[in-house]
Amino acid sequence: MAYRTDTLCGIFHNQALRYGDQVEFLRAKFDKNGNPSSQWHSRTWKETRDEAIALAKGLIALGLNKGDRAVIFSESRPRWIIADQAIQACGAILVPLYPTVTLEELEFMTMDSGATMLIASTQERGEMAVKIRAKGVPIKNILVMCSWDGTKPEGVYTYEDAMALGKQKVRDQEVENKINSVGPEDIASIIYTSGTTGRQKGAILTQKNMVSNIQQASSSTLVRRQRELGLHLIFLVHLPLCHVFARSCDYHVGALQQGGILVFAESYEKIPQNILEVRPNVIASVPRLWEKINDTTKSIVFRQNKTVRFIFAWAMKLGEKYSHAMETATRMNQIDLLQFALANILVFNKIRKKAGLDRLVLGESGGGKLSKEVCVFIRSLGIQLIEGYGLTETSPVANFNEPEFSGGFDISKAGWFKKKMIDLTIHLMVTKQAQGLSPYTNLIRSLGLSLAYNTVAHKLQIKPGTVGKPALWTEEKIAEDGEILVKGPQVFQGYWNLPEATKEAFTEDGWFKTGDIGEFDKDGFLLITDRKKELFVTSGGKNIAPHPIELAIIGKPYIDQACLVGDARKYISALIVPDFPELYRYSKRNGISACSDKDLIANEQIRALFQKQIDEVNEKLPRYEQIKYYKVLEKPFSVTTGELTPTLKLKRRIVFEKYKDEIESMYKN
Repeated sequence: MAYRTDTLCGIFHNQALRYGDQVEFLRAKFDKNGNPSSQWHSRTWKETRDEAIALAKGLIALGLNKGDRAVIFSESRPRWIIADQAIQACGAILVPLYPTVTLEELEFMTMDSGATMLIASTQERGEMAVKIRAKGVPIKNILVMCSWDGTKPEGVYTYEDAMALGKQKVRDQEVENKINSVGPEDIASIIYTSGTTGRQKGAILTQKNMVSNIQQASSSTLVRRQRELGLHLIFLVHLPLCHVFARSCDYHVGALQQGGILVFAESYEKIPQNILEVRPNVIASVPRLWEKINDTTKSIVFRQNKTVRFIFAWAMKLGEKYSHAMETATRMNQIDLLQFALANILVFNKIRKKAGLDRLVLGESGGGKLSKEVCVFIRSLGIQLIEGYGLTETSPVANFNEPEFSGGFDISKAGWFKKKMIDLTIHLMVTKQAQGLSPYTNLIRSLGLSLAYNTVAHKLQIKPGTVGKPALWTEEKIAEDGEILVKGPQVFQGYWNLPEATKEAFTEDGWFKTGDIGEFDKDGFLLITDRKKELFVTSGGKNIAPHPIELAIIGKPYIDQACLVGDARKYISALIVPDFPELYRYSKRNGISACSDKDLIANEQIRALFQKQIDEVNEKLPRYEQIKYYKVLEKPFSVTTGELTPTLKLKRRIVFEKYKDEIESMYKN
């Protein structure tokens, strides 16, 4: 049996039939009934497909029809994937919501989408759904992914309840017919934007939008060859699958396209522990994770003796040469190559192993701007960190900065030997690295890598600080005001119930307006400079992009978060949040005592330390961009307290409202 290849559900069922019980698909610390467990539990592709079909029969029995909207209100876990495929099998439209939304947000988005069914991960979230239904939201049925303590309200079902009902009332063939009825023009999902600038809007994405984006994000030479070689890399999933970045990278491309194994982290806080347990091959994350790896490593090194610091600095210089060679697609000289191999043996391999990253082949950064310095550091460790760019409205990938051959090199026209060298590169840098076998620690592997590098691999180009070239089938241009405009099959259909907002999102000749400011370099790589709506215009008429300055601030070793202020003001100021663990280590080394965070940041030596760090940032800025005043905050910005989106972007409006007194105090003079 074969299914369509141009729908998400068709791709899933084709892969499940291909891999069956022979390949692991999902792993998490949840038992087969959806309840938390202290042990890892796995599902094969066949087991996942069987459960998705069983649940789809239950949803059909409960009245879910083609075109109906169904909400998934859950953190990332195996039953999120199963729920999605069950909804897809019904021909219904998925409305994924963040597990952190408030009751009011849940009510608005469920009502706005017209959802008739809601699938919640826990009883607590199920009870939230019961509350909004009592307020008039027309949800007919509520399902929970786990057991329910006590008497279930009317219209509430566990997965097991729904599957038992489906087994009684719905035939397998009915599900098959519905899967085959889904076409590329059907709506796959309505994804609500995170609301950094106001009320959430539901972006309409079709099957064609999402399937096109899968093909676009997996079209590079190395990714295609990995798929052809049948590699099953382990992805550590920790971002919410309701966010289009995680859904695309981990689920759609990583699993549906590449046949990867999805292992679900227990929580964002437990990522370091889970990395050590799982030793993943791929991690897709927001810039903050990579910044933390950079900051933590350098902090540990800083506390070592002079010899260790000297060796680390030597290794980093070689790593920077390696990164620069990839940036320019030029060959490192043999002496530097040998030294870089030695740096891996003495320094980088040890760092990776201690952090549980010794099997990491690929890192992916999205959802925000990553600084070039952090990107170069991660790549110096031998981890290919790739960046992408896009929005919910572009499904999401519009640009992809991954290793690709420069200079018009075409593998389809390459000779036998060069093709073998490409496969050797993948064998050593992907297959062996995924097993924790560094190519630098074995003479034969090291010689093989040197041969492959000098033959073809040195032509692979990837540029830190950029988000790459436009994806396959994508057109881009820069408007007169600097805004990035996009056309392509991944561009959304419009906003749900918002015709005026849809019209405003496009130019008159059909280009999607991203709201981001950027420029192309001489090689066609896109650089994002800032958000159009976040550009500050000082009272003196100067245009200032806040994000690059914020990146420079948080790049300092004792500052964790920063929010720039200055729109329509006389000068620039900032709210900063210390990296308190590092600050306490600094205090201990320098004999500074403090009873609390508040006491610590009030200390004169600590205040002088922050002033020094701000001065260092200011030295590299033109006068009108320099930070004149700043306030040090005791509490971090967080998702829970509302200053950050679930992907850790600043909600400036909320920050400005919450800290208006502190902000006004910086402009009293």
